[in-house]
Amino acid sequence: MKPKVFYDKASKRLKKIMGRVVPYNTRYKPAGVCRINLDDLSSCNERELQVHSIYPHAVTTLDISDQLYDSISDYWKPERSVETNYMVVDVPNGRIYTDNESSVAIVSQYNRVIENVSLSLKDGKVTEPDLNNIFEQRYFTAPTRFKGTVFTLLTGGAGLNNIGHWFLDVLPRLHLLRESGLYDEVDWFLVPSTRYSYQTETLELLGIPANKIITGMEYPHLVADRLIASTAPRGSHTLVPKWLCQYIRDSFLPLVENEEPIGQKAESPYLYISRSDSAIRNVLNEQDLLEELKAYNFTSIVSSKYSILEKVRMFSQARVVLSATGAGLISMFFCKPGTKVIEIFNEGFVIEPFFDIATKIDLDYDYIICKGDKKVKDAREGQRQHLVVETDRVVAILDKMRKSSEKKKIETV
Repeated sequence: MKPKVFYDKASKRLKKIMGRVVPYNTRYKPAGVCRINLDDLSSCNERELQVHSIYPHAVTTLDISDQLYDSISDYWKPERSVETNYMVVDVPNGRIYTDNESSVAIVSQYNRVIENVSLSLKDGKVTEPDLNNIFEQRYFTAPTRFKGTVFTLLTGGAGLNNIGHWFLDVLPRLHLLRESGLYDEVDWFLVPSTRYSYQTETLELLGIPANKIITGMEYPHLVADRLIASTAPRGSHTLVPKWLCQYIRDSFLPLVENEEPIGQKAESPYLYISRSDSAIRNVLNEQDLLEELKAYNFTSIVSSKYSILEKVRMFSQARVVLSATGAGLISMFFCKPGTKVIEIFNEGFVIEPFFDIATKIDLDYDYIICKGDKKVKDAREGQRQHLVVETDRVVAILDKMRKSSEKKKIETV
């Protein structure tokens, strides 16, 4: 680990510990929770907040086979159907506090945490608003004052540094903002970070001016003349709603729709996403796998080395995508309906986001679960497990697909 990274992590942990021990500026600790009556939004005190209902009682389902559902890791087993009340709240003199890790608190001028749009995570799960981490905080720096209107895209968790969570938990908030009719009234867009190129690239492609972007890294505690916040795009769960998938596709696919296909091949490319740039979930026998993939003319890519537009081009033209589960698979959003996606899991880490997305955008999804060498107790441990792929199982899927394609060609002659 680099010295600066180690120092930053140690400083962050120390601040977190001290924040719960040493009292300072305790007037910024909220006095309670602002509850929202969805059946009577007019009952809200407009001096505290205004509520714009976007998708009330929206139901999101996980449409997969029982066999695949049973294979999901027990520590991560999602509901098969969830309901979320999507809204955008407009908070005069609103305040936001975040630890940039597990907690985002939207606080009204009456010093109450606003439910639905605030978020606190424990072991990767969303807690009730009265259990928000801010209530354990004792040390507060004074908030930075912003004149004008701030819209927050803060999300807590891996939205700070993971491209998958960036597309799932951060960017879709812009859709909710537009649906509220308040988009043109925003002076500042508060995002988790702009440290990574995919963050600045996507914001630019979505038309967010760089001079209007501020980050939670710079301003973990701020107050604004007017603060606008939304429900988390996946609500209090992990299932991906259809509106989110459609928003991402509608936002990025038109950017390349008039471009020529990649390369000279008559067929769309076969893509293998290598995790060789990562320290976790590596395919330990990757060279053996790549040798088997040569017969199918696969191109091996390291997703992080490409720009967003390059990924949109590649995946929108792909015929097959093969990868161990991981953030690089988020580019499946750009695949055409019917694209074959094969996801490889370690049996100790089987989670649902990517096969959930696949069903929502009509991809031809398949999967392989590799045997692990130890029992995994939680996601933190599971996500670090490497994989040894049974290459004959990959070949069997590809051969079956090839034979099916050849049969269809004969039937159309």
